[in-house]
Amino acid sequence: MKDGRYHVIIPDTDYYRRMVKCQSACPVQTDARAYVTAVARNELEKGYHIAHEPNPLSTICGRICGAPCEIACRRGAVGPDFEPVAIRSLKRVLTERYGPETAGRLPGTAGAEASVSSFEPTRAAIPYAAARKEMTLPGTGAEMDYSPVRWSRESLKDLAKEAGHKAGKIAIIGAGPAGLTAANDLALLGHQVVIYEAGPKTGGMMRYGVPVYRIDQQAMDLEIQKILDLGVTIHFDMRVGKDVMMADLRRDYDAIFLGMGLMSGRRLDIEGANLDGVVTAVDLLLNYNLGYKMTLGKKVIVVGGGDVAMDAARTALRLGQVTAEQKSALGQTDQRSDDASDAVHEALDVARTALRLGVSDVKMISLESWDELPASKFEIEEAIEEGITIHPRLGPNRIVGQDGKVAGIEVIEVESVFDENKRFSPKFKAKTEKILECDTLILAIGQSADLGALTGVKDIKVTPRGLVEINPETGQTSASDVFAGGDMAYGPRLIIHAVRDGHLAALGIDQKIQGRPQQREVTTQWTDLPTHAMPEDWVKLNREKIPGLPIERRTGLSVVELGYSLEQAHSQGLRCLECSVNTVFDGSKCILCNGCVDVCPWNCLKIVSIDQVSGDESVSHLLESAKEGGAIAAMLKDDTSCTRCALCAERCPTDAITMEAFRFKETITYNGK
Repeated sequence: MKDGRYHVIIPDTDYYRRMVKCQSACPVQTDARAYVTAVARNELEKGYHIAHEPNPLSTICGRICGAPCEIACRRGAVGPDFEPVAIRSLKRVLTERYGPETAGRLPGTAGAEASVSSFEPTRAAIPYAAARKEMTLPGTGAEMDYSPVRWSRESLKDLAKEAGHKAGKIAIIGAGPAGLTAANDLALLGHQVVIYEAGPKTGGMMRYGVPVYRIDQQAMDLEIQKILDLGVTIHFDMRVGKDVMMADLRRDYDAIFLGMGLMSGRRLDIEGANLDGVVTAVDLLLNYNLGYKMTLGKKVIVVGGGDVAMDAARTALRLGQVTAEQKSALGQTDQRSDDASDAVHEALDVARTALRLGVSDVKMISLESWDELPASKFEIEEAIEEGITIHPRLGPNRIVGQDGKVAGIEVIEVESVFDENKRFSPKFKAKTEKILECDTLILAIGQSADLGALTGVKDIKVTPRGLVEINPETGQTSASDVFAGGDMAYGPRLIIHAVRDGHLAALGIDQKIQGRPQQREVTTQWTDLPTHAMPEDWVKLNREKIPGLPIERRTGLSVVELGYSLEQAHSQGLRCLECSVNTVFDGSKCILCNGCVDVCPWNCLKIVSIDQVSGDESVSHLLESAKEGGAIAAMLKDDTSCTRCALCAERCPTDAITMEAFRFKETITYNGK
């Protein structure tokens, strides 16, 4: 309320799309609500289809995605545990049973969990509030199962079938997530696609920068092979700028996509930075994942507060036997914030990797406090469980050496990390220096791009950060035939951001080849749900911790996270608030009884005098029309607090309130259909 009046907005299509916060927060707009409720109904094949349609790397993302959908999930503000729905882990349940990794297995089984595959929740297994009549299962009732976006597989196939659609020849540099996604989409659009990969395998930083204990390498291979099976050709050990030049590719192809990623680690510009034993996180992970032997000594310190630093420390410990001291450390607990962000996984990954390299003493230092650590909450928890000691609010001052080799690092206490404008501007406490001993110092402070592929290229602009400048809507660089995406265009981000970049660039390349603009259209659908209700005691359904390997078995290459059983997944799916369901009010039927306001447990409804309401021009016009029609009051709703429990609709004596499902479909055409 401002100036004694309620400032309101009139919802439109974009507003209702934003209300489905998991889908809105996902860079590729996956309708997580739809596949989560499909799990609750045990419609796993349909759920997999929904999860995979906009994301060709859904198997990979079901295991290592940073899950911005979960950060946005409104369930995290409801219930005794205040935890979001375990969206990423529920996606894994689907891909394990219907994704590429099921090759050689019957649908419905998932390796060691095949014994629980017979669990089939039925309508009777979902208890609903007794006050309601016949209830619908979660996520059902609407004509459309989910809300697809323009780069969904079916949308791309339809676009390729348009009359006059031309096929081109495209070269993709780099087989990381951005390049693979672009290859997937361009192949579906009917183009000839050739990938040039500098390394011996596909995956980019998903393979070389993510420790093997975090993801099943075979599952990743099978998913990538599905993309190559669309007719994509790939050349391995082919470095553009050395083995083949960009000028030659630009002559032979209609368009080029740059997706090389950031394969170089940043170093500190402080005394001792060049000592033997100072390595970057990227180098450690590359060598580890390629199977090269790494000798780190007994004591390792990782500099950085992100996820890759954690993984490096944890991997170092796995190079040897677990000591008595380490076992004792596993019982330690620390207080920390629940804050999580989409920051790069670099620091946490490196720390956890160090564990697996057999180091018995792994420490992390971070400029940030517990509240500011950018690493994911569950990654921090697992790192501490495994024996990593985290020292927040410490910064590197100088690196100490002996006989040309690192012997320790002098650290200094941090006063603050950000200034009053929330900009990164660390300040340190004078005379608080101390030395921490180590045999190896791992720097997990960021990555940089290797722009060797652009050797001799003059018309592609590079930003002051050393990244390729692009149009964010199309991925097009300053050269009309060259497109780019992923980390080399934006800096380190999540895998799912790179997938989005690949989608946008593929559509941009297709538009260039067609030589005409694309037309985007969004159609909406509303369906009345007269029997919508939440399950009985749904508020009390807590988030279950994802099962993992016992601590004593986390010493090798085995994947730590085991995933939910079907019983667990079903229960977790029921926690979804179904944010695509909305309360719709018919003012002509309202008798201002205030029953809906009284019954709402979330205090999100309010009936006020029409004179207490204000807003933009459209709101003002609506208010004037309402006054002319004799209206004296307005119903206001705080959608961010509403849990879609339907108690208001049930209470209304005149049926002025209905529960209706919102769906949309986003398409693109060239012919204006």
